[in-house]
Amino acid sequence: MADTTIAEAPEHDGAAGAEQARRTIAVIDGNSLMHRAFHAIRQPMSAPDGRATNALFGFFNMFIKLVESFQPDGVICAFDRGKPQVRIDMLPQYKAQRPPMDPSLHEQFPMVKDLLRSLDVPVVELQGWEGDDILGTLARRGEEAGFEMLLFTGDRDMYQLATENVKIVATKKGVSDVQIMTPESVDDLYHGVTPELVPDFYGLKGDSSDNIPGVPGIGPKKAAALIVEYGSLDEVIAHADEVKGKMGENLRAHIDDALVSRKIATIRTDAPVELDLADAKFPTFEAQTVTDAFSALGFTGMISRLLRLGGAETSVDVAPAPTLEVPEPLSGDAARAALDAAIADGAPVAAELQSPETKKGQQSLFAEEEPRVLWCATGDKLLRIEGDDALRAAIRDLALKGWLVSADVKALLHEVVPADSALEPLVDVAALDASHLFDVSIAGYLLDSDSGAFSPAELYQNPQLTGGAMPEPSDEAPQEALDVLAELALVDVLGQALQADGSLELFTTVEMPLTLVLLQMEREGLRCDPNILAEQAASLGSEIDAMVAAIRAEAGEEFNLDSPQQLSHVLFDVMGLPTAGLKKTRKGFYSTNAKVLADLAGDHKVVADVLEYRERAKIKSTYLDALPKLIRTDGRIHTTLNQTVAATGRLSSSEPNLQNIPTRSDLGHRVRTAFTVDEGNVFLACDYSQIELRLLAHLSGDEHLVAAFCEGADFHAATAARVFGVPVDEVTPQLRSRAKAVNFGIVYGQQAFGLATSLKIPRGEAQEMIDRYFEAYPGVRRFLDESVETARKSGFATTMYGRKRHIKDINSRNFQLRSFAERTAMNHPMQGTAADIIKIAMVRVAERLREEGLASRLVLQIHDELDFEVPAAEVDALSSLVRETMEGVCELRVPLIADVSFGSNWAEAK
Repeated sequence: MADTTIAEAPEHDGAAGAEQARRTIAVIDGNSLMHRAFHAIRQPMSAPDGRATNALFGFFNMFIKLVESFQPDGVICAFDRGKPQVRIDMLPQYKAQRPPMDPSLHEQFPMVKDLLRSLDVPVVELQGWEGDDILGTLARRGEEAGFEMLLFTGDRDMYQLATENVKIVATKKGVSDVQIMTPESVDDLYHGVTPELVPDFYGLKGDSSDNIPGVPGIGPKKAAALIVEYGSLDEVIAHADEVKGKMGENLRAHIDDALVSRKIATIRTDAPVELDLADAKFPTFEAQTVTDAFSALGFTGMISRLLRLGGAETSVDVAPAPTLEVPEPLSGDAARAALDAAIADGAPVAAELQSPETKKGQQSLFAEEEPRVLWCATGDKLLRIEGDDALRAAIRDLALKGWLVSADVKALLHEVVPADSALEPLVDVAALDASHLFDVSIAGYLLDSDSGAFSPAELYQNPQLTGGAMPEPSDEAPQEALDVLAELALVDVLGQALQADGSLELFTTVEMPLTLVLLQMEREGLRCDPNILAEQAASLGSEIDAMVAAIRAEAGEEFNLDSPQQLSHVLFDVMGLPTAGLKKTRKGFYSTNAKVLADLAGDHKVVADVLEYRERAKIKSTYLDALPKLIRTDGRIHTTLNQTVAATGRLSSSEPNLQNIPTRSDLGHRVRTAFTVDEGNVFLACDYSQIELRLLAHLSGDEHLVAAFCEGADFHAATAARVFGVPVDEVTPQLRSRAKAVNFGIVYGQQAFGLATSLKIPRGEAQEMIDRYFEAYPGVRRFLDESVETARKSGFATTMYGRKRHIKDINSRNFQLRSFAERTAMNHPMQGTAADIIKIAMVRVAERLREEGLASRLVLQIHDELDFEVPAAEVDALSSLVRETMEGVCELRVPLIADVSFGSNWAEAK
């Protein structure tokens, strides 16, 4: 099977003799490629008039690569039009289960057709016919007329069209990874099923995505085996009596389904297409027409690439797209000299480490054969610095004296500030200047935290930044080399974008200084006692074994509790638990996910036991068994704190995730006892009290909410008194608990359904509570409504410090997407501002620790909490310093309160 990326596909250069005259026509399945592009390009993109353009961007990137790689003599694009009536007439339920197309994708279809016409590419669509049938018709016509046909699609049923002169260019992952499918590769893929037998194959296995029934119980492997054994679907049916067991029964009972399924899956080659393939020529477009059409949608960066397809110079009135040029790399003394010159000139230097490590702390088998290389880009030069001593010296000098640019500045600096305090650092973090650091991923994150597209290549190719083209990696220029070239090109672009977006101050005064704070925190790590973990693992292991034995005894049979299928069988088939309202999985058994079990646990002790088993097993495997392996030579665990993962602005923790250890369970408390401190020290925690609710009071300005906090009374009790209409001294623990749920639910935009679920009360009662809350605090209702309306108009929500969260679905016609977007618009001003405040506090605390010469160390951050390892003699001084700093970050209408606690380990401190 030929497996390649499209950039590596063989160029069309003709063959000898008679084959030289054979022209190549590419036919694109427009619907397939648009859907692929829409789901592959995650970041929200829009034209100047506000229309979505992400699918268009992906589509035409693929279009350009297709033409560049295969150099077809003609290009045609086919689309579905209207309902697929040709097949609905045969099978009324055909595609009936498919949900409506996303509105933002739907609006891009007329646009893609207009853009194709500007490129003089024929657009073919027939009422009631699918694009598949148009491709099939053109493939056969083209082959008969002596053309080489390339069918560009993501649909596997198209493989039936493959012949010696008809090849399927099949998109796999996203839109750039493809397979070139020939008759041989189709045969190989389906284990003996040749292209002409693909409809027979679908006749047996069906296709759930299109509602094609097939034969129940026959999947792809069994379908292929039957066809290979008997030769065709007709022969399988003729020998149906020979097929044993349940499969034979299903086959004999569903012969008509198999036959109609084959008919539905057969691509038609007789569509009434009025197009002369001899007229399908490319390129024949007018440069200015293309320029005008693509400029109107904001795709200026793509225009020069399109014009080059036609051999045109970019002489039209448009800025050329910055196609990444790769210079010959300098190495050895020449590379070092160029680096020194750039540092002396104060020029930005982008740097990335090329390493054989496949994972942090794990080297590949070939590590010794593949030396690590530091790639740098500065000015018009590409530098290659090889060898650990040389590259570390280069990073050291860049960090101390240069202007360092990278896609992960912190990870690069760990080369000279090791994340293991037993190793000597080459650089004192206190000597580093955050204003001389530029992390392109953090910059991209601030511009659109939801996109997830923060790599140098993704940012460079983003049409709202440069829209540039990236070459493919090679031995001479691996990905890291291309990355540094892209990063260098992005520095000014991202700086300008941050300025225009209003996010530059957040980048320069919060995020980049925070990077250095996190660098030091990751080096400090947390002391962890492996003996305590081992004792807990043994103890918990015994508890788990006893629980498993008890559950099996209750069930009356041996089974694997970790197998959802076996657990489902025992609970619902053997023990007869109620299944009303439960859905079955694709494999045909009732789900045993957490929600299903939680709903059943109150009435069935065995289910509660299963949930308790799962919690214990997860704690043991995730923490007690795993953490000892992560303790480094300094006896400490060093988590990674991430600035570009959580869309809210919060930091996240990984390798290991220390933020997810349960805080309110006994098991989580046990795990935390293993996180200790050096002798003579204490573990100190300081966290903001109800910060998001206080921010809600400040931002909404609701007089009653502000008064409740300013009076210093029990806020949840005060809310209960107002919501339930009772004096504060008569508020019961149950009423307070309900008021607390409403308070925090409102902050997160929770609706009646969510509140009802969390409190296990009727939905009507939950709605009544929410209504009473808004009657008690009318300013909150007004503020939340205004937040949604502002986001609806601008497309984003903003924090007090200017952190934007783009909310692309705020005007979606899809109720669920729109509802989630509205909750985000309500929540981001509080949650995002809380994230900003704790980050600012971290930077200021780190500064004060240095200024006052304290030995106390900031070792961890979890949401609204900062954790320290503190010499006993500094506890009072550190407590005052941290509390003052955290409470002094900003002035609100209500007090900003930070609470301090400490103990001999993490568990005791909290």
